[in-house]
Amino acid sequence: MSLTGNLEDLPLLDIVQIVSFSKKTGYLSISMGGGEGGIVFREGLVVSAFTATSPPPDPRLGTLPAARREELVRARIDFALEQLARLREGTFAFELTEDVPRVVGSHDVFLETLTRGINPQELLLDLAQGLDDDRAQSAAAVEASFAAPEEAVVEAREPVPDTSEPLTVRVAVPPSPPPRRDAPPEGPAPQDWTVRLPRLGTDTQPVKAVGPPTPEPDVAPVEPPEATAEREATPTILLVDDEDDVRQILARHFTAAGFHIVEAGDPDSATKTAGSLRTEGTPFVLVTDLGMPASGGASFHGGFEVVKRLWKMNLRPPVLMMTESLNQSLRLRARQMGVQSFVFKPTLSKLNPRQFEADLSAFAFKLTADVLPGLAERATLGLPASPRRGGGTPSTGPVAGPPPEDARPFEFLRRRLFELRQPDDANQIAVLVMKVAREFFERAILFVVKNDTARGLGGFGLAPHDETLNLLARQIVVPLTEASVFHDVAHGRKAWLGPAPADRWATHLIGRIGRFQSRGVALLPLVAHRETIALLFGDNPETGREPTGIEALEVFVQQAGIALENVFLQRKLQSLQENDRARLR
Repeated sequence: MSLTGNLEDLPLLDIVQIVSFSKKTGYLSISMGGGEGGIVFREGLVVSAFTATSPPPDPRLGTLPAARREELVRARIDFALEQLARLREGTFAFELTEDVPRVVGSHDVFLETLTRGINPQELLLDLAQGLDDDRAQSAAAVEASFAAPEEAVVEAREPVPDTSEPLTVRVAVPPSPPPRRDAPPEGPAPQDWTVRLPRLGTDTQPVKAVGPPTPEPDVAPVEPPEATAEREATPTILLVDDEDDVRQILARHFTAAGFHIVEAGDPDSATKTAGSLRTEGTPFVLVTDLGMPASGGASFHGGFEVVKRLWKMNLRPPVLMMTESLNQSLRLRARQMGVQSFVFKPTLSKLNPRQFEADLSAFAFKLTADVLPGLAERATLGLPASPRRGGGTPSTGPVAGPPPEDARPFEFLRRRLFELRQPDDANQIAVLVMKVAREFFERAILFVVKNDTARGLGGFGLAPHDETLNLLARQIVVPLTEASVFHDVAHGRKAWLGPAPADRWATHLIGRIGRFQSRGVALLPLVAHRETIALLFGDNPETGREPTGIEALEVFVQQAGIALENVFLQRKLQSLQENDRARLR
């Protein structure tokens, strides 16, 4: 039996299935970046697997009881196959052998070979589910990067007295969130077979309240002094949402980030809870859903009712309002009510529980890392939330001018590629994609791909009728089940460049955002885990110039997809390391 080829033409999962059906004994050698990987088969069953980065097996494996040893070897095989299944490039060759080899290439597999093999069908099912989970998390991270529109408050400057203009605030996106304060200290590198990787930064540092000291009460407090001190140092969030599952997921993540959460499911209970917090003298941030029923069913803008009723109680906490969409009239009404901070809730995946939970988790992480710390500090200081001056978005910065000369983007790309290799926060990767897009386009929109649709997340550049493209993009949804350039790029995973297409949905997009002087357009896929999870649209409506240098931008977007894969692979490796260290003790 001879089986050789290229992974671009035949994915690894298909290769494993072919060898399994033939029930052959031998090994599959795989050429990958940085070295060689391999999978060993006994009569079609997988008994060992490794990658170019697999460390040598710990000699203690040979002294463990059989059941425990098999468990550790199985974990190594699972993780190696996860890495191999994600390869997009490389060559492979299957070699028949009479017996299971002890050495494959330069890799000794004796200690990491199972006595009894694993049915590849079981492995393929686990791998497919793992890829689906990672794809869901990658798409969630892309969407969470655009959770906050231009009104979102991330970090406030010192308040400046001003009778006509609101306080000035600026947006600051940290390179990576700090570790939790209760995380174990970094120790020396372990002496077993596991690999040390950088910390993933999946937790955030609890925010400490800053403000004047609390005066001592005249009577003894009801709570113990330790509990009171801890409560004073913990920012409080009043979380209001009529959907129980949304509240539960957000509350869990907010609590893990160091916030004290009190919940309410409607405007009435939110008002009562806020009154209790005022009685206790507890400053708080109001995080409320806009689109919930108001009292008596008068409207579905219950978030506005919550804010209005709190203001009547002379309570003016910083407000973070969650919304599924935001138009100019809603934004104007919010400003009139003093609401300046909005975030876009993920909604496109409600019918897919796995994707929806991943979306909410990424959304919560974005808030705890970039938005809530600044609002919590303002709550402690007794300052309401304030709008930003100027245009742009927290995710993509101020609107850029015309693209620079052709020589500039390539130097710029080198710097951005270095940044792309650094972040361990998946949310930052989409931010970098949009930063790079500014060097090639005068206008761009990033779409997230979910459930056979592409939905606009945000963008920059010209928009008609004095609209903001970043908000207008959220109203654009393109089905990927109908013939269009969007369908071709999403399913073919190849970039498209040329005159504005005449298909229905390309025409629909241009009609919504305005043609202006635009003649040529580009559409690029962001691919992660072998599927398109986002689409980047770009054109030049101000000058009408044809987009140039798209090949370089395409390379960067491809690397962005790989970076997303690596973030989630590192998380799994960290979990594997912790489990293996515990088992080898």
